[in-house]
Amino acid sequence: MILLVTASSRAKECACALEQSSRQKVDIANSVPRALAKLQAKEYEALVADESLVEIDDSAIDALLNHAGMAMPIYINLGLHRTERVVREVQAGLARKHAEQIGAKRSALTELQSQLRGDVTGILLASELALRESSLPPRVADRIHSVQKLAEQIRSRLTPAQAR
Repeated sequence: MILLVTASSRAKECACALEQSSRQKVDIANSVPRALAKLQAKEYEALVADESLVEIDDSAIDALLNHAGMAMPIYINLGLHRTERVVREVQAGLARKHAEQIGAKRSALTELQSQLRGDVTGILLASELALRESSLPPRVADRIHSVQKLAEQIRSRLTPAQAR
C-alpha cells in the first residue's frame, strides 16, 4: 500500500497511475495531519510526499518520517513533474526498498549462521571431551553420540555447499 501526500489537483490522476504501475492500493492525504493519521492507522510500503506540501512546514517532513514506520520515503513534486516521472520515481524507490530488504535479510542470516556455527562447535567439542571419559556409562555415551550426530548435521546445514 502506498500513501500519497499532496494537495495537488492531480492527486487522483497520480494515484491511479501509481496503482496501475505498482498494483498496490494508493491512499491520498491532502495534508500532513491527515497523512499522520493514516500512517498511525496502517502500514505502508511507500510514503510519497509532494515537496511543495511538506516544504511549507519545516517540521512536517520530520513528523512524517517519524511516523512512517517501514514505508520508504519518496519525494516528488507534482507542480514540476509529469505523472510518468512520478511513477518512475516511485518504482525506483520501491526497487531500492526491496534491495535494502534483501540485503538486510542476507546480513541477518549471515550473522545468525555465524553465531550458530560457534554454538555447534562448542557442542561438538564438549561432546568429544565427554566421550573421552573412561568411566562414562554406555547409555550416556549413546546419548552423547546422538547429540554429536545432530550437531554435525546442523553444522553441515550451516556450511555453504561451496565451502564443503
